[in-house]
Amino acid sequence: MLNDLRYALRMLMKAPAFTVIAIFALALGIGANTAIFSVVNAVLLRPLPYPEPDRLVMVREKTSTFPNGSVSYPNFLDWRAGQRSFTDLTLTRRESYNFSPIGGAGTPERVGGGRVTFNFLAVFGLKPLMGRDFVEKDDVPGAAPVALISERLWKSKFGASANILGQKVMVDGIAREIIAVLPDDLRFPRLAEIWVPLADLRKEEGVLRRGNHPGFSVVGRLKPGVTLQQANADLDTIAAELERLYPDSNSTRRVRMDLLLESAVGEYRDSLRLLLGAVGCVLLIACANVANLQLARALARGKELAVRAALGASRWQLMRQMLTESVLLGIFGALAGVVLAVWSLDAILALSPSRVARFQETRIDLAALFFTGAVALGSGVLVGLWPAWRVSKNAALAVALHEDGARGGSGGVRQHRARSALVVTQVALAVVLLAGAGLTLKSFWRAQQEPINFNPSNLLTVNLALPQARYDKDEKTIAFYTQLLERVRALPGVESAAIGANIPFDDSSWDSTFHITGTPELPPAQEPSAEINIVSADYFRAMGMPIIRGRAFGPEEVFGRPRSIIIDETLAQKFFPGVDPIGRNINDNQTLVENPPPTTIVGVVARTRNEAPGEANIESLKFYQIYFCSAQYAARGNSLIVRVKAGDPLALVPAIKRQIETLDPEQPLGTVATMEKNIGASLATRRLTMSLLAAFAGLALVLASVGIYGVMALSTTQRTRELGIRFALGASRGDVLRLVLGRGILLIGIGLATGLLGAFAASRALNSLLYGVGAFDAAALLGALVILAAVAFVACYLPARRASLVDPIEALRAE
Repeated sequence: MLNDLRYALRMLMKAPAFTVIAIFALALGIGANTAIFSVVNAVLLRPLPYPEPDRLVMVREKTSTFPNGSVSYPNFLDWRAGQRSFTDLTLTRRESYNFSPIGGAGTPERVGGGRVTFNFLAVFGLKPLMGRDFVEKDDVPGAAPVALISERLWKSKFGASANILGQKVMVDGIAREIIAVLPDDLRFPRLAEIWVPLADLRKEEGVLRRGNHPGFSVVGRLKPGVTLQQANADLDTIAAELERLYPDSNSTRRVRMDLLLESAVGEYRDSLRLLLGAVGCVLLIACANVANLQLARALARGKELAVRAALGASRWQLMRQMLTESVLLGIFGALAGVVLAVWSLDAILALSPSRVARFQETRIDLAALFFTGAVALGSGVLVGLWPAWRVSKNAALAVALHEDGARGGSGGVRQHRARSALVVTQVALAVVLLAGAGLTLKSFWRAQQEPINFNPSNLLTVNLALPQARYDKDEKTIAFYTQLLERVRALPGVESAAIGANIPFDDSSWDSTFHITGTPELPPAQEPSAEINIVSADYFRAMGMPIIRGRAFGPEEVFGRPRSIIIDETLAQKFFPGVDPIGRNINDNQTLVENPPPTTIVGVVARTRNEAPGEANIESLKFYQIYFCSAQYAARGNSLIVRVKAGDPLALVPAIKRQIETLDPEQPLGTVATMEKNIGASLATRRLTMSLLAAFAGLALVLASVGIYGVMALSTTQRTRELGIRFALGASRGDVLRLVLGRGILLIGIGLATGLLGAFAASRALNSLLYGVGAFDAAALLGALVILAAVAFVACYLPARRASLVDPIEALRAE
């Protein structure tokens, strides 16, 4: 084997053009596979960093209309008390907190966090790096306020101080004692840096209402031997009993369970599998290219191999020599491919959803390198197996040994068929990739063009959340935002400013059932639902949303008076057909007051799109929209919306921050972004799929065209004497051009037809990822065929034209 290896290296060095082209082609295919596998490994394959992560389950509630809803606190208590399938269940909710160390060390800032029950760490099977876990007495109303912090926060804000335990920090206006530092392995809830117990939430009236679902999720650890299906049936039995006991709040409510990893990244599974299949096609095209080159080179070396056979080399030894060269090419291609993969990862991560930490954890690790090595070996064998088998046949060796050198290298009919089959394969795979890229490109364009019914240009959003500890009265909250809006509107360059809770593309949702006053009560679980928005008077002006009917909120909306609402056009058309909804009433169920007066409709606006279309989110449910006025309904958490007259909206952030600090020095800013950036982030998954598929389709197009050109050029060279004879017998240059070009067009046509069938099959797998585009979209498929046919025609025409210019005297001189 060492002799074979040394000889293979010498032979590759003697043919530098072939070696460089082959390594480059394989590097493109292997590098693309390495990069995408690294993403797939990080997102889908790498287990969660918890003990026995396959036993951790996310539990949510579902209804006949809402497949993935939050959990009612009383329902959680009943589940936990009655279940038999889990070691325990913990209740969690993703939060963000105003955080600052006590003592003036650092400015206030907004950090991610979580509300959790005391058994949270026990369910995840983790222990603190230092300090103690929550205990049950920490998680009761009136308990001493405590908190757990992440290792990241400990290092970044406290310099990894060994004296961190017992220190106090301000968390939403409450001084909390740090009792533990948690390892970086814990990434739940998403982006959490601080965890606090439920504690006082357990006595809040809104939480204690069984019909209220205030954003909670449940995580459970399955008992050994219990399956997900058994656990689901267990909790569904409890849910059915709760429906019997509490039909008003629990009608049709059942349980949805997913493995914790699946709940976090399941929505990306189809996209990543598609990309992995796409890079597999690119690799096959690259291998077909190199196999064609290798076969041509092996045929040119026919006499050498025949002499080796005559001197006693067995067929296996000859095959082994050829395979050694191919595997070496695969290894060199893999080394170059890893470099390409490392370079491409930054671009892939820039396109990936930023809110999913596992995408950002993508790296070329040991698993990716093992995968690359396996792909390299497989590619080497795939590239070299057919050429090695063909040239090592006894008949081929005998012909090569007795053939005159001037006539050698034609390769025979079977070799022509083999090369032709490889060309057809390349063209077919390229068609599949181009069609897929065309479908996803059109789908992305359709998603971008879906009306949002507001103007996102020049719009800045700043998230704010006032802590309940300091803003315990609605009047305080309303006063803060009123003063802030006055100050922001006075800033140079500001056209309008408003606040809103649950605004479009803010990564949150708030829905509720509603009832038209004076109409018959519907049975439980059959009431219509709407998204609830709380906005200030200037909201619709700032968002660029015209009032279709009625008026916007104004001075008439005063705290303490019956509430006014604005509804969207779809609600008006459905529940007030043919009549003016202005002045009509909807029951006010967004209050804890008993028997409140109904709300009055004062305006109608267009329905806005709040999330990316065509995905499994609340947008897909097409809920109606109801707007409350912030002057009557105080919400501590809001987005400040600022429309600037011109320029970059982000340039206004320092001035806004100064105005907030003037009103409340302890109030930090949350997420700051332009509306256009938020909309773009919602389409990140589609953009990633489209961009990478387009890139892979481009690679496939280049590799396929190079492969076609190579085969046609080689075929033309081998037919030089034949073409000379044809010229001598009277054939015109046009005849020869049509003869050579006709063979190439035949191969392209077969490849296009085969690829079209493959594209039909592949488009069905794409169907779940498309929006506004059918799986058999004629324009996308036709575009793929036309593009590839045009490029392939050029690749065929160049060798055909060169063949038509052959000098018959030169061609026949060797005879």
